[in-house]
Amino acid sequence: MRLQDKTAVITGAASGIGHAIALKFASEGAAVVAADLDGEAAMGLADGIEADGGSAIGIGADITKRSEIDAMVAAAIEKFGRIDVLVNNAGSRIIKPFLEHTEEDWRRMLDVNLTGHFLCCQAVIPHMLETGGGRIINMASIASYVGRPNRAGYVAAKGGLLSLTRALAADMAGKNVTVNALAPGMIASPMNRDFAEDPELGEAWNAENLAGRWGEPGDVAGVAAFLASDDAGFITGETITVDGGSIAALVRKGE
Repeated sequence: MRLQDKTAVITGAASGIGHAIALKFASEGAAVVAADLDGEAAMGLADGIEADGGSAIGIGADITKRSEIDAMVAAAIEKFGRIDVLVNNAGSRIIKPFLEHTEEDWRRMLDVNLTGHFLCCQAVIPHMLETGGGRIINMASIASYVGRPNRAGYVAAKGGLLSLTRALAADMAGKNVTVNALAPGMIASPMNRDFAEDPELGEAWNAENLAGRWGEPGDVAGVAAFLASDDAGFITGETITVDGGSIAALVRKGE
């Protein structure tokens, strides 16, 4: 198992991509710290992992609050003694026309999708350095690369996360801490359920990537497990798109 004897903190772990990553990491031998705004759901996930023979704890945490991040990290260290992997997966999205975006909307998008990841990194990295290194995986998006209508705050934050990933990788040079990002595309997670299940949009979007289907949370979890493993030790400052090729080529009907 690729993640045997490693401890991974995963934010936004209670559902969707984070949930899939937590289960994948546990199956690869990692001790899992499942953190989520929904603490009850996070604890339920941890109970399920333990029932299957794994090691896990569930924690309620709001990543926009430094005090709750510090408590999350302290709980992880108290239980497992180390943190080898941090998956900054927690996220939120507001969809509304640009002129209807309020300042509160804008700040919320930056706080959840960018500043919270910065704070988590600051809290976790000292512990990684104490134990000889680690892996940081930031959950970006194809919206980090392309503009999307009615998502100004979200797109700005996800674009910033790409730059943070590269800058932090540079700061961690020579310290055995790699920093990479994943950029999912059309993933049939709770965040996108309405789109995926829409009788017109869901089917139409199947034709808008090279794979010809919606992605599943497990598609992202498999790549996350690779980046968290020793196999990815020579990869840092990179972003891997997990989007079925949707931004690699323009796909449209006809020739």
